[in-house]
Amino acid sequence: MPARLSVCLLFTFLLLAFGWPTSTVQAQANGIGSVSGTVIDGQTKQPLGFATVFIAQTTYGTNSAENGTFKLIGLPPGSHELVVSFLGYETLTHQITLQAGQQLSFRFELMPKANALQEVVIRPDPNWRNNYQVFFKNFIGQTPNAAKTTIVNAEVLKFNFDAKANVLTADASKPLIIESKALGYRLHFLLEDFKADFKTGQVFHMGFPRFEEMKPGSQAQQKRWASARLKAYNGSMMHFLRALHAQNLEAEGFQVRRLQRLPNPHRPPQEEIQAGLKRWRNKSNGTIVLNANATGPEDSLQYWSRMARLDKTVTYLYKEPVPYTNILRPDTAAGRMRVQFPDFLNVVYGREKEEMSFVNQGPLSQRRAPSFQTSLLTLVEPFTYLDPAGMLLNPYSHLVEGYWAWEKLAEMLPLDYQPLTPVK
Repeated sequence: MPARLSVCLLFTFLLLAFGWPTSTVQAQANGIGSVSGTVIDGQTKQPLGFATVFIAQTTYGTNSAENGTFKLIGLPPGSHELVVSFLGYETLTHQITLQAGQQLSFRFELMPKANALQEVVIRPDPNWRNNYQVFFKNFIGQTPNAAKTTIVNAEVLKFNFDAKANVLTADASKPLIIESKALGYRLHFLLEDFKADFKTGQVFHMGFPRFEEMKPGSQAQQKRWASARLKAYNGSMMHFLRALHAQNLEAEGFQVRRLQRLPNPHRPPQEEIQAGLKRWRNKSNGTIVLNANATGPEDSLQYWSRMARLDKTVTYLYKEPVPYTNILRPDTAAGRMRVQFPDFLNVVYGREKEEMSFVNQGPLSQRRAPSFQTSLLTLVEPFTYLDPAGMLLNPYSHLVEGYWAWEKLAEMLPLDYQPLTPVK
């Protein structure tokens, strides 16, 4: 909530739906549940055949039959985001909670999009290719896995760049079909929001991904996919959140410490710096001039330029690990664990080093040896809920920086993924 794109925003999901439960059948003995129902046009009440119905960010999905009926079987217990989509209609999502073996039935009424019947005038976009490259970099990523990832139907993307705000947005007329030859998944991604703000350096993207397992061409390829998936999982935000929920972070290789960013006490206020720069730029030269009082503060273009280059904040990293009680709080009313903490969580995964493409990602980055993968997590809401599958439910509740922000959709795994040691 998903994923959540430098901010990143994690590939989590919009909690908007119109669904009416009609019946609940007794639990099956094996504890595996199912969801069935009908998809209809909300205006005509006619069935919608071949609508897509799936559990977001998982491999569980199906299409409705010609009469609008569908059934999803083999669902594990827990909370799920059920997504119903049909071309030309508003996408619906519905949060469900399945007990072990429970069977639920729904009727979903989809409403046509307001502009679905309007004439669409297609105009060539001279900047499409450049905008697409920026989109790919900030949506798919720049990792080695991203180099093996393809958007099959990229032509459905439309971009808008606001030069004044320096913001790029994107939308897609159809679900994006994304093939990851590194991890062996084909994704059908309903893009709901994409925004890259170049003034702040923040990227946010949200949507509803549905995963399909690609068929391996050989046993060797299947082994490569299993190994690549495990590597993508280790140290990921999903891995971290699962370990946090289970309260076994250190056993899983994570070190979590509190980090603070406070105003730099050596930097004058921004208004004072701007006033000093303006005053001296209006003079004929930048000669250093002291006040009449020889012990007074320095006042020159050189001085104010030096002050402007100082960091606005200083960082303090605490030595002691953050106790679970300072991060997790049970919410009995909601029946969930609540994530709540001040400042930042500095998360270090000590079992894998950074990729060299991360170390050298900036054109002016200093050459250095790879260190352990380090990420920052902060909340922009008072708290957010944690799903044990490894997801923060509110996509607007948090920001990530560092390694997690660099790892984007090319590293994404379905929520039903379970790490298994690949066969050698």
